[in-house]
Amino acid sequence: MAIAKKRKRKITINDRDFYWSVKPDDDDFGLLHLFIASDDKKFIVSYPLANKNPESGVSCMQSNPYIIVMGKEFKGLDNLGHGWERFAVPKWDDEAVTPSLVADIINWCLTIEKVTPVDWSGNNLEQ
Repeated sequence: MAIAKKRKRKITINDRDFYWSVKPDDDDFGLLHLFIASDDKKFIVSYPLANKNPESGVSCMQSNPYIIVMGKEFKGLDNLGHGWERFAVPKWDDEAVTPSLVADIINWCLTIEKVTPVDWSGNNLEQ
């Protein structure tokens, strides 16, 4: 079954369609996240944005940025899809979410060879 496309923007990377949206994440105190998913739902990620909770005004400045992988597809890793996993990411300019930022995130996710697992606040889990 394909992904629901209502209220999502489409971007095509390497002849493959992805859909993205920015919305509050109820699992993260309503902070804004960029959600990206492939049409076949194999690739699903969430990227917390440096922002404020629109309702409470709580600020979230990400000093250790990370991405949450919720799908089964992520370059360099096998057997995903058994729960959400967080990995450190480069510091992207995420003040404004643009198609360029979305493309950068997708390209990074599909080409990265080694990832660093992190906890909910972006702290490195590898010792």
